Amino acid sequence: MLERIGIPARLLPHLVLGWAVTWFAVMALHGGSSWHYFVQGASALADADDPVSGGLHVYAAAPVLQIGPLTFLAVLPLLPAGTAAALLGWQVLGAAAGLLVLWLTRGLVPAEARDDGFLVVAAGSFMPIWMFLAVGVTHVDDVLALLLSVAALCAARSGRAALAGLLLGLAADAKPWAVGFAALLLLLPGWRRRLLAAAVVAATVAAAWLPFFAADSGTGDAVRFTIQNAPVSALHALGVHDARTPAWDRPAQLVLALALGAVAVHRGRWAAIPLLAVASRLVLEPGGNKYYLAGILVGTVIWDWAGSRATLPWWTMSSCFGLFVSRFVPMPDRLHGWLLVVFFAAVCTLLLGPRRDGGQRAAGPRPVARSCRRCTATRPAQAGGVYAGRLAATRCCPKLKTFGSRASTVALTQWFWASPKVVTLVKFSTTFGPARPAAFVVA
Repeated sequence: MLERIGIPARLLPHLVLGWAVTWFAVMALHGGSSWHYFVQGASALADADDPVSGGLHVYAAAPVLQIGPLTFLAVLPLLPAGTAAALLGWQVLGAAAGLLVLWLTRGLVPAEARDDGFLVVAAGSFMPIWMFLAVGVTHVDDVLALLLSVAALCAARSGRAALAGLLLGLAADAKPWAVGFAALLLLLPGWRRRLLAAAVVAATVAAAWLPFFAADSGTGDAVRFTIQNAPVSALHALGVHDARTPAWDRPAQLVLALALGAVAVHRGRWAAIPLLAVASRLVLEPGGNKYYLAGILVGTVIWDWAGSRATLPWWTMSSCFGLFVSRFVPMPDRLHGWLLVVFFAAVCTLLLGPRRDGGQRAAGPRPVARSCRRCTATRPAQAGGVYAGRLAATRCCPKLKTFGSRASTVALTQWFWASPKVVTLVKFSTTFGPARPAAFVVA
């Protein structure tokens, strides 16, 4: 994509890195606004001698810490260096996690079908929101949950059941809402592998959380903890005006995410699973924090890259401006909630249309090469046409520069008159009608 405007392919990674460093500097200026929660939780977890609020009693003593134990364990090693140094360390690690998410997403498309320029354009909209999450507010739990969930999706696509289950379980251990990504396990071929992955998820989650419930029955208070129903939330816009989280809300989020994810797999739109899971959560989420939208951007990047047939990452760009940037524009709170509701409805439309059979399972057919009818070159295409739209714009023909609508008018005209059907028509017209200009008659 970007090569056609004179940007060499070797410079694309440097563009993404430079853009990430720029936004790191912007967000780090007043960053780390939520870091104190992680210092509090990690310090309490390490204080095993405290029989009231330390060790395995941390969630019973402070149910406000809606953060998984894996996150506290990840934060602990850097705390001896000091709070400020630990904050900087996790800001750097969180920023690097965003680059790793892009790298893992890149691997979801076969090597011969990749257009790295497309992913660079998507990164332009993705990176500011990710840096807001990882550096601006420094929510380590969401960073780990999203990173591990994307890694679990990659493992499921490659058919590695145990690894997919382990990664998804670790994601839930970092942030419990990551269980909503469980529909990705349906990408595994065969029920035995799916059951194996589900068992690994259950074992991983149980190993992390059961010790807290066994040590202190008050840990259940953290599960029932509620937050304020913000006026900017989609839940408030839908008419639920409870002061705090309704009792039915969290289970409904999980059921909706799993149901839509299962439909996505059945419809052959596996790349929509992360986006559907996060959108299902946010449309029923009473909170209105901006950093929630980082999960939306992770989902849109995956869909634009591996599921959409568009030639530009429209979902990622529209989410960036329509949901994130708009939060800084003065407007009624209720309108922000309705924007999320409309976005969720738009995401659900991804499940409509003809069923895609190609590329929906890890054991599915590999991409094959199809001959270009316009020249002797070949272009890759996934069976079933999953990548047909964007590959239609892949450079292959020296005369046309590109396939599809991106070809110049002159090149497209030349190809048109050179096509076999048009040549036959031209020969017929020159025999029985007015002669065409000699330049257009092809032998």
